[in-house]
Amino acid sequence: MASADRGARRVSAGELVADLGPRWLVVPAGIGADDRDAWVRSNVDRVRALGEDWPADAAELVPALLAHAVDRRGEDHLVLTFWPSVVPLPATVRISVLASPGRAAIADELRARPTSRAEHVDGARLGPGVEWVHADALPGERGEQLIGIQACFADDETMVLVTLDPTLPALLPHVADPVRELARTVERVRAGHPWVARPLPEGVGTRSDRETWPAWHRA
Repeated sequence: MASADRGARRVSAGELVADLGPRWLVVPAGIGADDRDAWVRSNVDRVRALGEDWPADAAELVPALLAHAVDRRGEDHLVLTFWPSVVPLPATVRISVLASPGRAAIADELRARPTSRAEHVDGARLGPGVEWVHADALPGERGEQLIGIQACFADDETMVLVTLDPTLPALLPHVADPVRELARTVERVRAGHPWVARPLPEGVGTRSDRETWPAWHRA
């Protein structure tokens, strides 16, 4: 389970470490219904305190939203929710360490989709990375899509993925920058030493249009 000192901004989960601002909340892994309910109760007031600009009745939604975050957590190494100031609709970010198909294979995947936009991630503690947008259908709405962001940091053996689950397009401008800031703070520490990604082969970089291709997922 991820752990963090209540007053600290640094959290850890296994090999992963990240720095969090006050609007981030770590979603615990591997807890049962009783522990889930206790976790929800312990965080309701904390989350409600972030909602000074939310609609008046928004506070009633917080317990259900927290419980939903735990129920949908999955098996990713570190899962967090970001609570924007505009609405009580948290964005979910998943950070995972996966086997890498190899930097050449990642680059080939990016190059094979000429309509996609891949941008370099610079200044991250994980080293050089690449970021793209991914989309998912909006349930019950024909032609409408949810939009997310995924960043990949890789060598030829493993890769770290930082994934913003697809969210409402209107919400994306309010969460994209905090997610990118989070991705730059993530570290992976192995045997006491920082792991650093290697650059992808040449020819993978910023393109002028928008991607619509799926995100990688844990096997």
